[in-house]
Amino acid sequence: MKQYELRDPIHSRIPFDDEDRTLIDHPFVQRLRFISQLSFLQSYVYPGGVHDRFGHCLGAMHIATRLFGRLVGSSDELRKRFSEDEIEALRRRVRWAGLLHDIGHGPFSHSSESVFPELSELPLDSSWWKKTLPEPLPTSPLKGDEFSRQAKHEDYSVLLVQTLADEGVLEREIAQDIASLIHGQIKPSESFKKFESKAPTLHKILKSLISGEVDCDRMDYLLRDSYYCGVAYGNFDVDWLISSLGISEYNGQLILTLNENGVRAFEDMLLARYHMIDQVYFHKTEAGFVHYLQKAIEEGEIDLKIPTDPYLYADMRDAQVIEMLFSAAKLEPNYWSSHLMQRIPAKRILRLHDASPKDIATLEKLKSMCNSAGVNWFTHSAKNQLSHFGEGGYEDEIIHVLKNTLNGAEFVPVLEYSDLLQKYNEKIRFTDFFVLREDFERFKALS
Repeated sequence: MKQYELRDPIHSRIPFDDEDRTLIDHPFVQRLRFISQLSFLQSYVYPGGVHDRFGHCLGAMHIATRLFGRLVGSSDELRKRFSEDEIEALRRRVRWAGLLHDIGHGPFSHSSESVFPELSELPLDSSWWKKTLPEPLPTSPLKGDEFSRQAKHEDYSVLLVQTLADEGVLEREIAQDIASLIHGQIKPSESFKKFESKAPTLHKILKSLISGEVDCDRMDYLLRDSYYCGVAYGNFDVDWLISSLGISEYNGQLILTLNENGVRAFEDMLLARYHMIDQVYFHKTEAGFVHYLQKAIEEGEIDLKIPTDPYLYADMRDAQVIEMLFSAAKLEPNYWSSHLMQRIPAKRILRLHDASPKDIATLEKLKSMCNSAGVNWFTHSAKNQLSHFGEGGYEDEIIHVLKNTLNGAEFVPVLEYSDLLQKYNEKIRFTDFFVLREDFERFKALS
């Protein structure tokens, strides 16, 4: 099989072969060249932040492959259970899940998700889902049903992976297994059961490499976004962290292990994410412009409708929406489009933390004060968290530190081992309060 290699500013070289190339060259993946990684709005703050989802997905594929290779090479737990052909089959699933994990992003990445349709409207294969999907009801989705929620980009990723199977680009069971590694509500195929019969919790382990606390997604985007934005917040020792990971059997199940020497690298990655959330991903200027974009869509300044057909969706690119905004900005009285395209930001007054009763009271006071004076305001809320450790109790943790003892070694849940993680493992909840630029002088006169 022919081997190829591409250059990448983060990973230096990314190798791939003919089978990989069939996926990489598919229009669904090539489309990601025209979907910005951070939304074009982020480049208003960081001019270098113009990189795309295509580069990130190639990087995630590369990291996913390295992570899987480390698990195979770190011990004989997988090699004693599986043949070389089975290990290669698992490697392909993990590698392609890394490549395709973001295939469903819409224009401006996360910024367009506010206008996504209901999940029940997407033509999804219900047999893949852990719970049965309702029949598509475009005009009246089932209210109160678990699946009558707004679709997310992960749902579109499943739809496009499903379409790759429909086209014969991927074998159907492989496609389902890839989708199950990308999306928490998709079950692995029947054929995957032969793997789990030999290694209980294998699927959970592999899914954690794609969407977990030490996954290929975070490992790539933190380094990539930091590099292109020109900031240092997202840097961590990726090589040391990967080399510190392993796999072991514990209480009859497979678990991910982290050497004691690798705990600091792991903590550095978590802190890198914490700082990138605070300083880059929820930057005040970008947050204000996201509101402008959403209002331009909601008030009909641009006619942006997200299709449910996979091919029509895959035709959507950033540039089409940007041209809509440029055209709308020329027309009166399209306030949101004109201010967005002329880069006239709102003024952030305060960042208020949801966990603080004092800040909650301040937010209500600001709203009341502005309403009384006719000052136009809006808020932008951020909701995230450093990690999901501890949510199910220590017994459910999949990552354990391999701690040396006088009698050999013991497995300690990473949350229990890391004092730093215990301190910072909290939900990140804050609300930015803005007033429109034209009302800022009047606001100052109030205070």
